[in-house]
Amino acid sequence: MEGVFFMKQIYILLTILIIGLAACTSSPTLEVTVESKREIEDTEIGETATSHEIQKVVYATSTNTTMPTPISTTQPTITSTPNISTVPTPTAMTYMGTVNADVVNLRREPNTESEIVGQVESGDTVTIIGRDEDSKWWQITSDKHEDVLAWIFAEFVNVKMPANAEISMSDSPFGEPNVAVVYDATGTNQAGGTMSGIPPAGNFETPKGINPLTGLALPSNKQNLRPVIVCINNDFVARPQYGTSKADVMYEYIMEGYFITRFSGVFYSDEADRIGPVRSARLINYYMAPLYEAALMCSGASDEVRYILKHEANFPYFDIDLDDPGNNVYSTSIGRDYRTRLQTSSAGFRQWMSEWHVEKSPKIRGFTFGDMPSGGVPAISVSVPYPRSSRVSYSYDSSKGRYLRYMGDVAHTDGGTNKQLMYENVLIQYASHQDTDIVEDSLGTVSIRINLFGSGQAILFRDGHAFKGTWQSSNSGDTPRVFDENGREVPFKTGKTWISVVPLNYVVDYSS
Repeated sequence: MEGVFFMKQIYILLTILIIGLAACTSSPTLEVTVESKREIEDTEIGETATSHEIQKVVYATSTNTTMPTPISTTQPTITSTPNISTVPTPTAMTYMGTVNADVVNLRREPNTESEIVGQVESGDTVTIIGRDEDSKWWQITSDKHEDVLAWIFAEFVNVKMPANAEISMSDSPFGEPNVAVVYDATGTNQAGGTMSGIPPAGNFETPKGINPLTGLALPSNKQNLRPVIVCINNDFVARPQYGTSKADVMYEYIMEGYFITRFSGVFYSDEADRIGPVRSARLINYYMAPLYEAALMCSGASDEVRYILKHEANFPYFDIDLDDPGNNVYSTSIGRDYRTRLQTSSAGFRQWMSEWHVEKSPKIRGFTFGDMPSGGVPAISVSVPYPRSSRVSYSYDSSKGRYLRYMGDVAHTDGGTNKQLMYENVLIQYASHQDTDIVEDSLGTVSIRINLFGSGQAILFRDGHAFKGTWQSSNSGDTPRVFDENGREVPFKTGKTWISVVPLNYVVDYSS
């Protein structure tokens, strides 16, 4: 009896095994590729993912119309790279997008080192038929390149779709990770080219005896130096900031969450012993630095913004957190409050650029300077409706020929001089503010993309008058120009400028 029972068990097991083998041989073939959610320079495709990587299964095309059940495997098969030349018939939901930057390169694969297969311009319509794993790149077709399937960096396309819409991930494999920017002794990008969305350099000359940012005399020892942009905190506890009066140009822009602003100072002609508090970079700095062919110094950034600035920007970026962690070479630390402790100086960032071999004379257009034109309206007081903690106003002082700056009805001063900030020019620059998928803080607040290239509405205040019109920056090195409503260029007054970048719906009040 025991022998019979044993034979029955063997028979049952063999039957189950045969059925299982039959099912496997009739199933569609499935290929998977393990990819890192983040591109990591030292990780080759197909390597075993480390603990800090997030694995994702990518399904290859199957003849079965039903999505197969994922099959776990410890040694994934790597799919080969197809030679993409024609456009397949899309099988997933497609959406239309509009290009929002002047000129954007189309790539054969989703990375900035891939072959350029075409270009699109601001206002062009594209059809989105896929995405990469992180949704940083769209796979598209366009009317200009009907026979080509291409990739475009997602930030430079405005897409209208339902909130719950999904775009399928493309079956095309990922390209190689972007490489770090390497500069030679003259500061030239040895990797070649620039990231999509940043227009090429204009045909501008290096400064001679005149500062292109102020119209004033430029000392000979400054003519072979490049401007440096420093990110400066504007939290209430950070006021008054140090070194702001020494910047040739000051920028002010809204932060994620739309509740406070941050500053970026463009330092060129004047020396500053203390600059700060230095704080983290934002996406707007990616667009700001090329306008002045400037270097950028900040303290930290979100992971994705930091990656863009370190590996995809066409200018040198110094991150104090990474590059001077002891705060004893190019920066200093005062106190323990992260919002106020970090500072740098002109000597600090000049030492950095000299030792890193990224110093150079910039080729920029510079502001157009001249006498006050006709057509302006009196504007003695100006109010910029930033959030309550950052609300700004100006009062024109005719005896000084400058606008005195206030924050929250209190004189805005430089902590290094204890004097009120005042400017010959105040430019209100309207620009589109677009939420991205870049998370900036632990609350999930996302980064805002503010592109400073192209054109938009503007108001230039100078000599107690307001000039409404448009701003324009077409190329790298093309500092903003202002044109009145009749298309005539409005010159800046010789001196320093404060630029407030504001959302399109802001109403800036001014009166006589």
